[in-house]
Amino acid sequence: MDTWHTDRVVLLGDAAWCLTLYSGMGASTAMAGADLLGTLLQRNPGNTPRALREWDQKLHPFMALQQKSARTEGLPTFVPQTRKDKIVRTAMQKVLTNRAGKKVMTAMMDKAFKEMSIDIAAV
Repeated sequence: MDTWHTDRVVLLGDAAWCLTLYSGMGASTAMAGADLLGTLLQRNPGNTPRALREWDQKLHPFMALQQKSARTEGLPTFVPQTRKDKIVRTAMQKVLTNRAGKKVMTAMMDKAFKEMSIDIAAV
């Protein structure tokens, strides 16, 4: 969608950006989108159209990234498309079922999430 609002009607969460189970970001992005909307409405008292335009402009690049990630990275994790995907998923399951593997993967994921986190509310 080009915009997630018309006049004073706003779509949030899955109704707006349609993230699938494969993104793993549905609840997080719904809360972030609502929080950002509230912040921008507060910063633009009496100017709802401007707040909604800013909200769209800030969220669209982030949500586009999440949608793309769901198709390219998340999908093979949940629904392996190739033999390689199946092998990788099986290996990950084995690694994550032992204590040392869990520690290593947790550290790697923490680092990855810190590197890719985007503060969409920073203005």
